[in-house]
Amino acid sequence: MKSNVLLISPVNRQEWKDLTSLLKKDGFNVLRLRSAKEAYEALRAERAKVIVTEYELPDAAGLEFLSSAKSMTANVEVVFLSEKASLAVAIEAMKAGAYDFYEIPVSSQLLVAVVEKAAEKNSLLLENTELERKVKEKYGLKKIIGRSKAIKNVMDVVSSITKKNVNVLLTGPTGTGKEMIANAIHFNSLRSSGPFIMANCAAYNEGIIESELFGHEKGAFTGAVTRREGRFELADKGTIFLDEVGDTPMSTQIKLLRVLQEKEFERVGGNSTINVDVRVIAATNRNLKDLVDEGKFREDLYYRLNVVHIDIPPLNERMDDIPLLVSHFIAKLNEEKGYGIKGISSDTINMLMNYRWPGNVRELENAIESAMALTENDVIECRFLPSFLLMQTPAESEFYQVPRSMTLGEMEMEIIKLALEKTEGNRTAAARQLGIGLRTLQRKLKDMALRFGDVA
Repeated sequence: MKSNVLLISPVNRQEWKDLTSLLKKDGFNVLRLRSAKEAYEALRAERAKVIVTEYELPDAAGLEFLSSAKSMTANVEVVFLSEKASLAVAIEAMKAGAYDFYEIPVSSQLLVAVVEKAAEKNSLLLENTELERKVKEKYGLKKIIGRSKAIKNVMDVVSSITKKNVNVLLTGPTGTGKEMIANAIHFNSLRSSGPFIMANCAAYNEGIIESELFGHEKGAFTGAVTRREGRFELADKGTIFLDEVGDTPMSTQIKLLRVLQEKEFERVGGNSTINVDVRVIAATNRNLKDLVDEGKFREDLYYRLNVVHIDIPPLNERMDDIPLLVSHFIAKLNEEKGYGIKGISSDTINMLMNYRWPGNVRELENAIESAMALTENDVIECRFLPSFLLMQTPAESEFYQVPRSMTLGEMEMEIIKLALEKTEGNRTAAARQLGIGLRTLQRKLKDMALRFGDVA
């Protein structure tokens, strides 16, 4: 059976018999009813997709019935029939949400075609509702895994800006989850029903990127055999995610700036101005301020993108989150690939937490996927981890091995040097990793420079 159709009429007309017969032949499950009350009972029990009803029912006026039916099953489509209703009444019903309105007598074959289209529309609405639910579940804020202070700070900022129509700049090393954060911002925003369009600025050469972002007209260049809409045009009323925005050529940056400032652009080879309403989320693993200072990135574009800045910490600054992330990846891969992994040994977790993870969260997920594919039982053990983890040297470990001959001052100096090495000389990040204030670190470095020579 395709779906339930309710036919409602207080009069037993021949047309209803013919319509019932034709709908059943077409695969519909038809319920013949005589009143609004019977329809409400059927809606509670059956959740019909389509109702074909006379406008004048003995126990409910047309608009009253429409409102009640929609309140019980929002996606139900209602087709009204009437012998005496005016055009004004029909228009009012359509504005109130009726699918269609016909004057009696009407062809049964026509009504079958109308019911089919109404049922198809209902199915698409239900599919879209379910898809929207799954997307929001996938990209919900709860999917940002972690309880470390570093990731909680990120979640707090994301939560505060999702409903605000501001541009966002995401920074952080490759593999930290910038794309996931961008999805979370969009699908929890007021633009969530609009498109989410991605563009990797590092993936296009200088001759292609403008066409990708802004589209082109037919004949704009060799090979442009048809007109093409660009990603900004496709993202209208939604969000565009500009990944690796730091790799955008200077010539394209001028056009990007215009879109952000004026909300308009022209396709390559075109003269018509196109207006768009787009929220921009940009991401980069490069330091845009340094690129500005080097003359490789426009300062005015930088400030347009950097309305809200979210710096996503590398995994080695949120090591406490590794057990949670591992648990999440095991559950996710069990569902996606049909694995039956129940857990991971404590020794294996210790080994995972004893590694620096230069590839960040993405590298961790790949390691777990590899281990799950190789595991011979339902618990991941150390021997199933990738070889780079099994072969790591003490220098790669998160745990510092203290030589017996060191003084306390020398030990402190070595630990600070390790922290500066891990953060590539970033004193703010090193202080955060060491759990001390930046001024304290600077004072210690000055003292050590006097005692042992320059440390940094």
